[in-house]
Amino acid sequence: MTMNLKKIDLRKIYRLWKRNLGVFRCFFRSTPFVSLKTYDDFTLYEYKNEVNGCLVKKVLEEYEDDYFTIVDLELDEIIDLALELNNKNNIKPILNVNLLFNTFGLIGSKKNISKLINCGLNLIDIKSNRYIMMIPYDRYKEDIDVTKVYDKLNNQYAVGEEDFPDSEFLSELGYKGVKVITRDRVKDDLMEYINSINEKTEVILVRVDK
Repeated sequence: MTMNLKKIDLRKIYRLWKRNLGVFRCFFRSTPFVSLKTYDDFTLYEYKNEVNGCLVKKVLEEYEDDYFTIVDLELDEIIDLALELNNKNNIKPILNVNLLFNTFGLIGSKKNISKLINCGLNLIDIKSNRYIMMIPYDRYKEDIDVTKVYDKLNNQYAVGEEDFPDSEFLSELGYKGVKVITRDRVKDDLMEYINSINEKTEVILVRVDK
């Protein structure tokens, strides 16, 4: 069945992703869903499960209850991963995406939007005390000179310390460390967060295969 963006109840999708996040609700952003209200209408792409089985296996191998896990990979990839972990592994994804979708944006594609909506509709309602935070690696592109881009809106963004739990927050919840799972170089914005907590909180960097 085909669906058009303008027919989607975006508030419902927002609530589906946000439900049962508990104390981590504060790290879930409404920005993508609010911005889609003014995005040009289009027919959503049919959902295709493109989850990387090797990635799922690696994330599950690295997951530990006493380490807070952050996955920093491409947006399409973390959305597929989020659905898989939620529906099949009883791990609640904290989808930490602060992307302002715009029809003429430098980042944020129709495929991203379609996945965000379709996966949201397919999330099983679970209650779990296991969480993994996910942020999109493609939140900004280091190889683009924005001064030379005239036909696009620069909607790239960086994460800040307010986007992550600090050492005190983590300690109160029983976490003794943080694991960051990524594929490429850790971007400067995420590294600033790591540097802000690593005196009090152990940080482990995990690489996944390309």
